[in-house]
Amino acid sequence: MLSREISLDSNAGRSPSAKWAYTVSGLDRLALIPIIVGLLTAASILLLIYQENRAVQYRIDATEAWSAYQLKIVQAPIEEDPNLKAQYTEEQDVLRRHAQDLKEKSSGAGHAVTISVYAALLLLLGTATGVFALVTNSVHSGYAALLLGVIGVALGIRALF
Repeated sequence: MLSREISLDSNAGRSPSAKWAYTVSGLDRLALIPIIVGLLTAASILLLIYQENRAVQYRIDATEAWSAYQLKIVQAPIEEDPNLKAQYTEEQDVLRRHAQDLKEKSSGAGHAVTISVYAALLLLLGTATGVFALVTNSVHSGYAALLLGVIGVALGIRALF
């Protein structure tokens, strides 16, 4: 009667090339970290560009509103018609409130740009750490890259709101 041996060693029946393929599979999983964090970095940079464009647009709008307000200030004393003077005074108040609103939005957009810059930098640092982890085959550095990526994504989401 033939007895069968059961081997608990998972690499027992594999050829040497199959054992090497298992190691490459581990490297492939480690290679996913810098790829994912790199893609998130690209998205974060696009978000930074969007935030910067929005902040510039708010600054332009606020400048235009303040200019219109200044114009109404100059027009009111020059006008001799009392009805137009009253109309200019009302328009001044509306323009002043609108200009202050736009100035506050511009300031908020500037803070969002600053947060987006920090998010992009953290993601870029995470990508560099992930590449370092891949080159050195260090799982701990890979976890550090993921942590930097998660913090960068959280900051990027914070910049949106």
